[in-house]
Order: sequence, then C-alpha cells, then structure tokens
Amino acid sequence: MSHHEHLADLYLRLSLDREGKTAIERQEADCRAWATRAGLEVRTVHIDRGRSGYKAVDRAGFDAAVSALTTGTVGTLVVWKVDRLSRRGMGQVGQVLDDVEKVGGRIVFVQDGLDTSHSQARLVLALLSEVARSESANIGLRVASAKAHLRGLGRWIGGQPPYGLAVAENGRLDHDPRTAPTAREIADRALSGEPLVRIARDLNAREIPAPRGGSWAVGTLSTLLKSPAFAGLLPETIKRDGKYTAKVVPWRDPETGEAVEVGRGIVTPAEQLQAVRLLEQRTAADKSGRSRGVRAQVAHLLTGYLRCGGCAGRMSAAGQSYVCQARRLGRPCPAHTTAMIPAVDRAVVDAFINRLAATEPGDPLLDAVAERWVARHDPAVIRERATITAALDDANAALVDLEDARYLRGEFVGPEAIQRWTRLHERLTARVAGLRRNLAEFPLPEADISPLLDPVLAREAWDAATLPDRRDLLGLALNAVTITPAGGRRGYRFDPAARLRFTWADEPEPVPADA
Repeated sequence: MSHHEHLADLYLRLSLDREGKTAIERQEADCRAWATRAGLEVRTVHIDRGRSGYKAVDRAGFDAAVSALTTGTVGTLVVWKVDRLSRRGMGQVGQVLDDVEKVGGRIVFVQDGLDTSHSQARLVLALLSEVARSESANIGLRVASAKAHLRGLGRWIGGQPPYGLAVAENGRLDHDPRTAPTAREIADRALSGEPLVRIARDLNAREIPAPRGGSWAVGTLSTLLKSPAFAGLLPETIKRDGKYTAKVVPWRDPETGEAVEVGRGIVTPAEQLQAVRLLEQRTAADKSGRSRGVRAQVAHLLTGYLRCGGCAGRMSAAGQSYVCQARRLGRPCPAHTTAMIPAVDRAVVDAFINRLAATEPGDPLLDAVAERWVARHDPAVIRERATITAALDDANAALVDLEDARYLRGEFVGPEAIQRWTRLHERLTARVAGLRRNLAEFPLPEADISPLLDPVLAREAWDAATLPDRRDLLGLALNAVTITPAGGRRGYRFDPAARLRFTWADEPEPVPADA
C-alpha cells in the first residue's frame, strides 16, 4: 500500500442550509461511518456551505478536495451523494473522473452506493449527474419565470422583508404592526444625523431584538436603511460575471426604466436618499474593508497606531502624553517611552501628508493605498481576489512539496514513479496557471486617490474631517508609528526625525509585543 491509500478526505456541500447545521452534520456522519467501515483514516473535511453545485461560483472546498485527490495527498474522496459533488452535469463530473483515474484515486458516493474504482460506476454516474443538472436547470427556469412574473406585478419575490415590513395577503409589502414603529424611529434618528452606533446601543439597551434576533449593530442598521424595499421599492441584487454581489439596488422595469413599487415602505425614496448620503459621510471601515460594527469611542488620533520603541508594545494616552502601556500597567519595559500628544499628532499628520505628496508613479505605497481605498468601497472584488489568492497559495505550496518529494526526499524512484510525478507536476502547474488567469480576471477597480496626493487638498480634507474620519484617512497609508525613548534628554524639544519610525501601508505591519 502506498503512503496515501489509507487516507480519505470528505467533501460536504449544502446550497441552502434551512436546517441550521444538522444537514451538513448528517452528511459528515454518514461519510465518516462509511470510511470507518472501509478501514480508512479521515484526513480532513472540505465544506462548501451555501454554495450552489449548479451555478458557476467559486467553491473552495470542492477545489481543495479534488486537488487533494489528484495530487495523491489522499487515495479516496468520500461524498454523501452525486449531486453534492456537482449539479453541472457530466461535463464537470467527467473531467473530475478523468483526472482522478489518471492518478489511481477514487471517489465514493455513500448514498448512491457508487465507487469510481468499479468499471460500471461511470455509466451510472453519467446518468445521475445529468439528472441532477437537469433538475437544477428546470428549478432555475421555474424560479426565474416566477420572479419575473411577480416583479411585473409589483409583488414581493421571496425572502425576509426588511425590518418593519411584512408580506400582505396580496403579495405586496405593508407595515408590520409589531416592528414598524421601531423601524420608523430608526429612520427618523438616522435622518436627524444621529450616529448609528448610538442608535444600536440604545436599541440593545431597550432589549429590542434585531431582524434575525440577537443584538443590533451598525452594519445591520446601515443595511436596513439602504434597502430599496425599506423605501417601498422592489429590490434587485446586482450580478457581476454571473455571480451575485453584495450590492442591492431598486429593480427597474425593462420597458419603462422606472423603479417599481412593491408596497408601503417605512421611508419615502427621497428620505432614503437623504439617509444614504448621511451614511456615506459617516462611513467607517477598517483598512481591509470589513465593517467595524459598533465603534468604540476613540478620544485620540493615534490610539492603536503607536508602538513603544523600548518594548514594542502599544502606547496609549495618559494625561497630555502618549506613554508605554506596559509601563502604565506595571509590566516591565526596558525604557520609559513617553511623548507629548500634540507634538506627536502634528508630526504624524505632517509625515502622512508629505509622504503621500512625495509618491511617484510606481511607488508601492500608491498601490497599497489604492487597494485599501477599494476595499472600503468595493469589498466584493477584494473578497473574490482573496479567495483566488488563497487557492493559488495552496497550489504553489503543493507544487513545491511535490518537487521536494522527488528531488529532496526521494519519494519518486523508478520510471513508473517518475511518470506519475510528471503527470502530477503538469496538473499542478496547469492549476497554478489557471488560478493566475482567474486572478487576472479580477483586477482591482480604479481608485481615485489624487486628492490625497495633493498636499493642499489633503490638508483641506484633513482640517474638515472628524476624528474618526481622520483615523480612517491615516489607515489608508499608515500601519504603525514607533516612538523611540528620549534617552534621558528631558526638556528638549520633540524631534520627530530622531524619535519617530513609520511603518507605511506597503511594509509589513509590526505585531505589538502585547498582542
């Protein structure tokens, strides 16, 4: 027995998990039971939760499971049922079977009683996979037709309506008597300019449950206020390259081009437009584009950015100075690092504006700033790129390991083994090339950061910004600032050039010693 034949991976998929975790857990239990009966050791479990097996969507679990089998990492892939592996017909399934057969692996479908190592299994698989594809296609056509019909009538097409609304008997939205008053209160407070964090805290303090239960958060309120249905308009989720994005807009009649009412909203379209403009002015996202949720109140510009030059720990404000946090908490620090807050703030702001003004085309910092800007305004693209990049990293790592296995560890000896190694190497090389092409299909959108590169415009924007907005602007270009100890020279004027070390966005972010 070769080194992998006793190992098996499991692949589980559920496109819509209406039963919580139980359906996935049932698949895993059945697959593990089969592996135990077959005397196989389960190496890992690949899961695609909420991913269609019919649509052309990224399935990281599927890719990893097939890769483990075709690279010889495992000898068996255990799948609960044929339609869990794919609903795209024999075109996809057949290609997978060809790849698996070339490396001597096998796929077992527990509920269907099929094992691809048996010669007669392929014919049955062809039939079952085409049946699954046909079922999905027919379901898709029926759903699309039904949605188009309902949209034409101005009816709600399904799903949970926004908080404060309910589906009436005529299929249109109307106020929910239980939640509509609170929904209107949220709208009025947001329209008055009240921060969403304050509204969320108040709702939670009053123990008013959020739309899906649990606590309110800034993101929940923002999504609610931006929902077209909240303004009584029929919504549509935008697709890019056949894939749904997170962007929801009012659906427009293809003949008239007008938005279609779907019932009585909590706000008017004009009120919603005003609310969205207020939200855009208060947009708060971290450097990676993820929502911060309920933001903590930060009183000082550089909280979280500063590092102590003595111990590499964080620094925080105490009185009129930034001081080493470890020293404040009674922990050891080889140096007593402290600096006056106004002097440090002025120096960092000047360095921030001057550094951006000094950039030239090709400067890596420009790319880093643009990527962070896009992450705030188009996070869906960033997520797509991150998924492909992670898969590319895995494929490159597998390729390196395969080369080490032959040239360093001597695991492929003899003509047959070398031929097998060559097939695996070609397959992995092709996968790397394919992922690189996929990554090229998701270029970063253009980001207009030119105002930040003009010192006059940047200074004007800075002077007009609130403290949270200033911190967000810093986060576009800055990772951290290290303050070195004064060296016992008390009473001397603060010298930024001598005491500040900047880590910009194109440099590795330092990990605080107290993290």
